[in-house]
Amino acid sequence: MTGDLTIVLPVKDRATFTRRWLAYASASGLPFKVVIADGGADETIATMVSTDAVFSRLDCEYLRFPYDATYADYYAKVHQALEHVGTPLVALADNDDFLAPEGVQQAADFLLQHPDYTSCGGQCAVFWVEPEADEEALYGRGVEWKISLDAQSVTADTARERIRTQSLRATYPIFYHVHRAERLRHRFRLVREANLQDLFLVEYLLWFLTAIDGKTHQLDTLFVARQWNSPGSSGLAHVEQFGDWLGRMLVPSWSDDFARFVAITSAALAARDGLSADEARRAIIESYRMLVAPALLADLLAEPTTSVPMTVVAGVARRLLRLPEAHLLRRAGRAAYRRVPWIAADAVRGTELRARRVAGADRAFAPVREFLTHSAAALQTRD
Repeated sequence: MTGDLTIVLPVKDRATFTRRWLAYASASGLPFKVVIADGGADETIATMVSTDAVFSRLDCEYLRFPYDATYADYYAKVHQALEHVGTPLVALADNDDFLAPEGVQQAADFLLQHPDYTSCGGQCAVFWVEPEADEEALYGRGVEWKISLDAQSVTADTARERIRTQSLRATYPIFYHVHRAERLRHRFRLVREANLQDLFLVEYLLWFLTAIDGKTHQLDTLFVARQWNSPGSSGLAHVEQFGDWLGRMLVPSWSDDFARFVAITSAALAARDGLSADEARRAIIESYRMLVAPALLADLLAEPTTSVPMTVVAGVARRLLRLPEAHLLRRAGRAAYRRVPWIAADAVRGTELRARRVAGADRAFAPVREFLTHSAAALQTRD
C-alpha cells in the first residue's frame, strides 16, 4: 500500500453506492488507505467492510459517527475523520464517484516533489448510468460519459490573484484534489466553526481557502469520474429543498452565511497578502461575483421575465458603457438611444426594445424642456 496518502470517504446511508465504490476500488487496485466516515443510520456498511471478502484487498478503516441530522454534524464528522488521518496527504471522495488510481498517484507524487504547492488534481470526467432494472442507477449497459481538458494550474504569487484566476473557471474540481492533510484539516476546522447552512457556499469557502493557502496544480490525466444522475445525493437534496442559486440567496439564513463566508476568507487573504481588511473584502467579493455569475445567469434565464435576447441586448449596452466617454462607438450608441424615438428607455436592460408613442407627451414635456433650456440664462440675467 502507498503510505503517503489517505482517501477519506464520508458516507450517509446509500449503502449500495458505498458497496459499488469499494468494489471498484478493489477491482482497480486502489493502493491507498481508505477511511470510511459513516454518519448514516444503516448498519450495512459496517457489516460489509468487516465481512465481505471482496474488500479484503483494501486497506480500509471504518469509523462510526453520530447520525448526520444536521450540516453541523456532517462538518464535524469530516473534520474528525481528517484529524484521524496520519498520512501527510489526503483526498476526499464521494461514494457515487470513481477515483482513477494512476491519476491520484501522480497527484500525490507531484505534491511530495513540490512543497510550494498546496493541492494537486487532474481531469474530471462525468458519466451517466442508464439502469436496466435498478432504480438507483448503479449499473447498466448504457453508460455515457464525457470529459473536457482543463489543464490550467493556479500558480500566481499572490493569494489575491490565485483566487481571481480560480474564480474565472466555475467548474474547477478543487474539492477532489489531493491536499496536504494539515492544511485541509485547518480548512475544515474553519468550515466547522462557520457552520454555513448552504452546502454550495461551503464548497466555495473551501475553494477560496485553498487558493489562499498556495498554488494548485492540474494534471492532464484522468483523476476522478463523477456520476451526474445518481439519486439521493446531499447536493441534489439541498437544491430540492432550497432551490437554485437565486432561490438559496432568498432563504433567511443566506445573509448570515454570506457574511461569515466573506469574514473568514477576507481575514485569511489579508493575513496572507498583507492587505487591509477593506481591500481584502473587496477582492473576495469581486472574485465571488465572477465565480457565481454563470450559475446566477442560468437561474435568471429560467425566470418568466427574462430571455436570452434580453441578455444579448443588455450585454451590448454594458460593453458600450465600459468604453471611454469620447469613444466613437459609445457616442454613436448614446446618440441613437437618446434621439431615436422608437427605441425604448428600457432598451439598455433588454426588457423592452421598441417604444410606443404616448398621446400628447410632446406638448406636455415642452414646458420642462423650455425651463431647462432657458432657466440658466434667465437666472444669470436676473443676478
